[in-house]
Amino acid sequence: MIGIKQDPHNRDNAITYLIDKIKGKRVFLKYDDVKYDVNNFLLAYLYLDNKTFINAHLLKEKLVEVDETIPFRFLSKFREYRKGEI
Repeated sequence: MIGIKQDPHNRDNAITYLIDKIKGKRVFLKYDDVKYDVNNFLLAYLYLDNKTFINAHLLKEKLVEVDETIPFRFLSKFREYRKGEI
């Protein structure tokens, strides 16, 4: 997912959170200007059908870190989410 990266200390909690949030639900992807990372992995923003922004929720729950290795539209907002300012 674009804009976030694994926090090794919360990896299992992040996986559990994702499973609980998206398993069996309809999701959709939105893309930014950069569509692939250096390893050719597809980068996307993940949303539930009800418009819940999963990338942002993982940050707000402090389960992941902000990935600042590539530019993306929500970088400043993601930094604020991670700090708990929003």
